[in-house]
Amino acid sequence: MGNDPRGFGDLRWGISLAEIPELSLIEPGERFKAYTFKNAPPQLGNIKVESVKFHAIDDQFARVTIRYQGEETHKLVMNYLESTFGKVDLGRGSMIRGLNQQYTWRGTETEVDLSYRGLGERGFITVESRVLSPAYMDILSEHSH
Repeated sequence: MGNDPRGFGDLRWGISLAEIPELSLIEPGERFKAYTFKNAPPQLGNIKVESVKFHAIDDQFARVTIRYQGEETHKLVMNYLESTFGKVDLGRGSMIRGLNQQYTWRGTETEVDLSYRGLGERGFITVESRVLSPAYMDILSEHSH
């Protein structure tokens, strides 16, 4: 990743999403909460997408998940991500195989993962804090016992 954003848009990792007036709580939980924009359509840059969710762990902003559909949208998303985070390195962590594509951009504080399935033309992006997001797995494993 050429330029680590240390968050998503103007939101920095670790902030309290509850204090952002433009966001609305859509998934309340004890340790996990999800938010979305109140009055704005879901977008990645200027690209219309199906959904954008902001996730907090213990009231700290840790992850964004974005869903989109369509080959044309996928091309726009790839162009946006490559112009924002750098050209895709098709080395370790990335693959193109048949109709499934997976790409990863890693920075010092942020990791961006994109998965796209050609069958159904569905895309899923995760932008997450490399420090805070591992807490998801820790907490989930605690509750699975």
